[in-house]
Amino acid sequence: MSKWQVIERSIVFILITAVLWGCGGGSPTPIIIVPPTTVNSAPVMPTVARPLPTTIPPTATIAPAIPTQLTTTELATTAEVTTTPEPAVPTENPMNRPFLMKIDRISVVTGRGTLLEGTIARGTMQGNQSVEILGASKDTIHTTALAVLISGTVRDQVVVGNYAGILVQYLEATNVSPGMVLAEAGGYDSYEEAIQELQ
Repeated sequence: MSKWQVIERSIVFILITAVLWGCGGGSPTPIIIVPPTTVNSAPVMPTVARPLPTTIPPTATIAPAIPTQLTTTELATTAEVTTTPEPAVPTENPMNRPFLMKIDRISVVTGRGTLLEGTIARGTMQGNQSVEILGASKDTIHTTALAVLISGTVRDQVVVGNYAGILVQYLEATNVSPGMVLAEAGGYDSYEEAIQELQ
């Protein structure tokens, strides 16, 4: 064994002993010992791993703190608003409106007159009462209801919801058609007003 090898081994032994003595029996720090490549090279010092420097990223802007106390204005805007419901507008009873019926069917009763049939939408009707037949052509036919019938039987009166036949004085068949309305005389100003009542 050469002189330099003895020196190298002595230095390595001393370093290892010093490191172990400094650790005090704790877990040793890893040491990398690189063997010499040549006999005449200088002794190699052990390399100890060092932590890399870390950079702290800039902190984000901190949002302003939310106030815990509310001002008078804020209290006013956050207070619950109570409203009193408005009373519903009472609707008029269809029985109290002037008589109105949309004509669905037309029949001629020989020797008696013309029978106009349909469902009564407004009011009531009795025999011997003045009526009007309103159409889209703006022409109004004035006539008289001779009798009121339900299922072919004469009645004293018909009311809202009845499917009734109103026997009126004889009319020309070409003057009346389904879709026109039979109304109490003077009850409605126009066909459009009467149709609006039916909706």
